[in-house]
Amino acid sequence: MYEIIWPVASDPQHRVLWFIEHWYQQWQEMTDLDVEEEGAEGFDFVRWRELIAEVDQMHFVAGEGCGSQNSFSSTAPFNPELETITECRESGTTAQVFTTLSEDDCSKYHVYDLVLVDEKDWRIASVMTLFYPPNDAVVAPEKHADILALSHIDAPLLPHDEVLQLNENTLFHADREVQLNDLDPAMTVVSEIGKLHVTSGVLGILDFGYDIYDFEPLERRVKPGEYRVEAVTFHDWVAGIRVRLNDTDTAVRWFAASTPNGDGAYGVDAGNLAIVDVENLLTLTNAKKESLFSRWCQDYQPQLLSMTMTNDAVITSTGTGDGTYPAFWGVNEAGEVVSLYIDFMILTEEGENGVYTSI
Repeated sequence: MYEIIWPVASDPQHRVLWFIEHWYQQWQEMTDLDVEEEGAEGFDFVRWRELIAEVDQMHFVAGEGCGSQNSFSSTAPFNPELETITECRESGTTAQVFTTLSEDDCSKYHVYDLVLVDEKDWRIASVMTLFYPPNDAVVAPEKHADILALSHIDAPLLPHDEVLQLNENTLFHADREVQLNDLDPAMTVVSEIGKLHVTSGVLGILDFGYDIYDFEPLERRVKPGEYRVEAVTFHDWVAGIRVRLNDTDTAVRWFAASTPNGDGAYGVDAGNLAIVDVENLLTLTNAKKESLFSRWCQDYQPQLLSMTMTNDAVITSTGTGDGTYPAFWGVNEAGEVVSLYIDFMILTEEGENGVYTSI
């Protein structure tokens, strides 16, 4: 196969087109080899990684790549015959190029982030694959009003599952040594993540790594404002996260932080939960959501996200990973809601009667 020397890309669209063509050529070479060597055991990943390394070196900024080195499919995810550029947004030394890959009756979408290197050569910094149009809102606009209307400032406080006799104050008690199962004793650490900016008063809890289908907000609405967010960690786990809706009062009773049709427990399939300002979430695009989640996955620590406004969401890893975790409204002596917290069931123990308590 002849060698192609790709020129400097003076605009981001050319770089993307050249990358797609180059990647497809490498894929085609491996496909041809596989046909020629039919019956041979295994796939030659050594050669495939060499070919992809050439692509990454030629088209990406140093240290970044397309992520194809450890996977090979009979269908090319990048294909110059099927993939077309639909939009290019350029701003100074950064750019985004959007493409659509049409296959049979379905489409996939790529979002390429590019940077200008040495003031003359556009290089790809990252590429995302989406299964929904990248510039569409994560929830269809015609559903927004109905979703926001599900949340009320005077929604009743409902009892939580009776087997969860958990205590927010115990969980967020900092600097105490805990012995848990067979682990070495360790100190609990409570850290402030920052201020969550809530403009709508409508909050939601969701796994930020998955698509949003029949989304419901928390049934109880809070007052708009900026609220302190804290996380408690034990060993390398996040044991809980909370939003302090009142910085001076302490909760003495807890109720299920539920959606209209939920019970206050939230499922996790991508190792995270986020507390979000729902109004801002609804207008978030698929591309922005995927980009935010991908960046968070680089360090996996509790942090604030900016969806459509600054610090309008907070995301955290969830205890030991996937599962279902309870959320609670904390209420003070006067019956006022002063906190919202999620317990990741790390600093808990199950009694003989099946009731969980905080430790």
